[in-house]
Amino acid sequence: MRRIFMIAGHEAECWLTHDGSRFILNMPDGAVPCQLDPTGAPGAHVLRTGGRAHELRLAVGSESTFIHLNGRTFEVGRVDPDDRLAGRQGAAGGDRLLAPMPGVVVSVAVKPGDTVTEGQPLLVIESMKLETTLTAPRDGVVAEMPFTAGDSFGLKAVLAQLTPQEE
Repeated sequence: MRRIFMIAGHEAECWLTHDGSRFILNMPDGAVPCQLDPTGAPGAHVLRTGGRAHELRLAVGSESTFIHLNGRTFEVGRVDPDDRLAGRQGAAGGDRLLAPMPGVVVSVAVKPGDTVTEGQPLLVIESMKLETTLTAPRDGVVAEMPFTAGDSFGLKAVLAQLTPQEE
């Protein structure tokens, strides 16, 4: 089944198939044979692709999956086709950072009123013993940062709110 994912603000369409011995990640511009093996540690896996092995950690939430690979954390969001068809996939959705799973705020780098640029770190959260840096999805002004370091939050809690930057 084809899926649409949101990675760093860009949509990516892909789907998995299996050739009897391995998985194949299919994308509109090509296919990549791969294998994902758990290591036994919580969320830890080894991804084998292109003759190389990559250690990674996964934290799966209801809205996104966080992948920690090579010292960086990537948020992979799932795009619901029903939302797209209903016209709910608007720009306002990029103004709020929602918690993909329950966790704790480790640190906060900005405060309300701060001007931020796309990709700028806003806060660091911890969930399932995995620290993740959440970044600004676009340029804007921080309207709300409802949590401080040490605060716990629940699934889909608003962790940050941006407003457009005035010209």
